[in-house]
Amino acid sequence: MWALLPLKEFAHAKQRLAGILSAEERVQLFEAMVKDVLSVLRRHPDIERTLIISDDPLAKKLAADYGAELLSEAGLQVSGLNPAVQAGVDVLARRGIDDVMVIHGDMPLLTPNEITRLLQAHRQQGGAIAGRSASPMLTIIPDERREGTNCLVCTPASTLTYCYGRQSFLAHATQASRIGLPLQVLRLPGLMCDIDTPVELVKLVQLASSSVAVHSYDCIHSIGLAGRLGLATSEPTAPVGLHYHRVS
Repeated sequence: MWALLPLKEFAHAKQRLAGILSAEERVQLFEAMVKDVLSVLRRHPDIERTLIISDDPLAKKLAADYGAELLSEAGLQVSGLNPAVQAGVDVLARRGIDDVMVIHGDMPLLTPNEITRLLQAHRQQGGAIAGRSASPMLTIIPDERREGTNCLVCTPASTLTYCYGRQSFLAHATQASRIGLPLQVLRLPGLMCDIDTPVELVKLVQLASSSVAVHSYDCIHSIGLAGRLGLATSEPTAPVGLHYHRVS
């Protein structure tokens, strides 16, 4: 299984947090969140490698630091999230890589156990044999509002026309139904929590610790974010939201 991680220009990330974070702080926090995601992907035994699609110089550095492959949108002659994902999937397909997980960089609360549960569920649903999926299958983890597509595993990945944006969960589910691609939807709290809004930022501040989302945790403390939000600065002893894993 390869992971595909599209990254927009860091300077344009997290615009909805502009009322709380300065432009420089948004870049710092987004970089920290991406590091948290890459840390989990790099050490997970079922992730063969990660492909980053981005034109940002910071993404190039992170790819080098975390052993990921980097392709630029310019080099692929595409622009925008959906063309970038489609081009990345097509590159992997030409190498004979059909099992691809598309994940995003703003989900720092993901855990290795969640990735394990996601991949096991996908392979079991697809009738996996010897660790490889045998049948076409789409597995989606939506966001908490069931509007966006936070994480997606598709076999073969080139089967799907990617349609990220507003209501992408519904768009992907509708497409799967139309083309006869079996779909399962999972609920895993870390992967469902992308950090876009002030409410989600508060949740990150409350749950990040020296063992969960550690790069985000360090960033939060370095910029004094907890105090600015009027939240306790001590490390949480029981990240309640990460104790359960529902699968539906």
